[in-house]
Amino acid sequence: MSPMFHAISDARFDFIEVELRNELRTLIMKAGRKKVVFVEGYDDKIIFDIVYKGCLGRLHFIDTSMEQAKRGGSCETITGGCETVKNLLKKFVSHLPNEKHFYGVIDRDLNLDEEIESEKSLPCYDGRLFIFFERYTLENYFIETDILCDFLHDKSMDIKRLIPLLSDEGEFSKYIAGTVDEISDCLTRIGAANLTIRSFDDEKKFLERTINCAEIEERLLNRLNDFPENDVICQFNCFETFIRQNNGTQKFASGKEYFSYQFNQHLKSKRVDIQLNNHKSELAKILKEYLSDDFRHLLSFIGESPDRQ
Repeated sequence: MSPMFHAISDARFDFIEVELRNELRTLIMKAGRKKVVFVEGYDDKIIFDIVYKGCLGRLHFIDTSMEQAKRGGSCETITGGCETVKNLLKKFVSHLPNEKHFYGVIDRDLNLDEEIESEKSLPCYDGRLFIFFERYTLENYFIETDILCDFLHDKSMDIKRLIPLLSDEGEFSKYIAGTVDEISDCLTRIGAANLTIRSFDDEKKFLERTINCAEIEERLLNRLNDFPENDVICQFNCFETFIRQNNGTQKFASGKEYFSYQFNQHLKSKRVDIQLNNHKSELAKILKEYLSDDFRHLLSFIGESPDRQ
């Protein structure tokens, strides 16, 4: 085994907090000579394992929330998320500087493009932190008419009420496309509101998934009632224009929260109840056929060829 990939002993894990050390050691030892990629949570690992199935002989994704360990009664205090991934990667870079096969992958969340570029370039990550650029979270990549139509076609035999909806595929595709466009327009306004809230008071929470699109400005003003109304609306309008002009509809609002909830509400109007967040594995299998540039860039980033999948 080469020095770069030699087994890591318990002693060398002393820089990792005790609650995480044993589980992490086991997972890394299981990876063997593979490149190790820390991800935010269990759902992320599932999606990556499906999307990059052809690369799993060379890549090993580790869920930093340790969800499976929690189910076994350990690691209760570990929460995962982007900060856990970043902190872990910093520690590996600092304490194991010669072992360059550890990487971190996180969502962009509510960050501007320049903030993402600045974060990635920090020396503490040694060029091994990848931040998804095109969309807010992994779930936002499911928000495509073709993906959602394929998914509903697959589910049609399980849910009998879907079959009549699918009887006219042309009309059904138009309905789904119209629904996606309608909710995506609201995502733009949600994103503008999120950025506005952050710019005035980053301690305040963002707008909730159940909000009606027509209520966004009113709810925003209520959330920021300590600030002049004209200033808040002016900032909101600027952010909305910025998002629309820069094709940022899916960059600043969560598909996992707002889109999934609203899409299900639309389907309920057709007497169909499907919670998208309960079908991430199925959606990931379809996503694999419609991968955006971000997913190819991730492979290139960690030294893998997209063509080898």
